[in-house]
Amino acid sequence: MNEPLQKWWERLQFTLLFIVLTVLVHHLYGWMQTIMTPIDPYKVPEGRATKVFQAGDAESGTVTPGDRLKLFYWLGE
Repeated sequence: MNEPLQKWWERLQFTLLFIVLTVLVHHLYGWMQTIMTPIDPYKVPEGRATKVFQAGDAESGTVTPGDRLKLFYWLGE
């Protein structure tokens, strides 16, 4: 009668160890991903720096959708 209990206890230990190691590896990969992610080029500049690129004037409505489509195909952006 003691032998089946011992088997279940070993299975429970293995399962708990597996779950703990899986969570640990998951957090380790998440930590590594935060370290290796590139710097966001679109973030707001800090200090006295200013962003000089603008896609177009929002005030002037002279850019037609066709012109924007041509620019998209030309630059690929």
